Amino acid sequence: MRQSKHRALRDAGPVQSAVVVSRGRNRAWVAVEDDGALLLCDYPSLDELPVVGDSVLVRSVDGAAGEGIIVEVLPRVQTITRTTAGGERKTMAANVDLLVIVAALARPELRYGFIDRAVAFAEHQEITPLVALTKADLVDPTVVAQTLALYRDRLRYDVIVLSTVDHRGVAELAERIAGRRALMLGQSGVGKSSLFKVLGADRGARVGEVNERTGRGRQTTTSSRLAYLGHGFLIDTPGVREFSLADLDPRDLAACFRDLASHLGACRFPDCRHLEEPSCAVRAAVENGEIAATRYASYRRALEQASGSLLSD
Repeated sequence: MRQSKHRALRDAGPVQSAVVVSRGRNRAWVAVEDDGALLLCDYPSLDELPVVGDSVLVRSVDGAAGEGIIVEVLPRVQTITRTTAGGERKTMAANVDLLVIVAALARPELRYGFIDRAVAFAEHQEITPLVALTKADLVDPTVVAQTLALYRDRLRYDVIVLSTVDHRGVAELAERIAGRRALMLGQSGVGKSSLFKVLGADRGARVGEVNERTGRGRQTTTSSRLAYLGHGFLIDTPGVREFSLADLDPRDLAACFRDLASHLGACRFPDCRHLEEPSCAVRAAVENGEIAATRYASYRRALEQASGSLLSD
């Protein structure tokens, strides 16, 4: 029965390809790929509920400007998932191949813990991380150098230093996103809005949040945004606040910290959590400087707050 309804919807008129930007319980915002137009869509009788990043086929609703219907969710290349408190596996986003982790070097103060948990999340989900350090114009160059020394030189992560004041790194960021399906992750006040403004995307849009309870669209300061860049896109959505390491077995958490991972298996006890256990290879590496103290502190905090959000302090 659902298949017949699905086929009827698709055959009712011409369809367009689009990308899901934000989703509520009953409706979703999509950006049409041809022209970037935004549609607030219902999604009745679908076998698979749409999520952020989904490629979908949509049909406009006659007589209702700016509204449409999602008639099909296209096959997913990749998914970001988590386990809910009830043990259910939930898909949070789809078709994302780049996680842009935005952190300010100043105002607010640089939060190493957030960066560390976010890159660990990317490692866990097998998504390429890109660390975007904003507000470089507000700090001494030595701060920039120290941060690059850790994340770029020591840990071998891809890092871009940015300033929307002098446009430092903006062109480089646009090049990295071009052709990719990127999701932006960052705390409040780190300059995400400014980045969207200066990226100079071919098409960019701010869309209203979809109310989870009613499915109705509304304009808020926590709206989702999408920017198209060279056949790729960058999405910033409030939904990423649900992403966390909560469903990761504590025994597997250390493997998501690449500097800790190289010491796993060398501890005295196979089930070592690298906290207070004797003859721990990880703690020995911290003591001799092989692992940065800030990174080990981030690991311990992630372990202690496994149920917390990546965006919590």
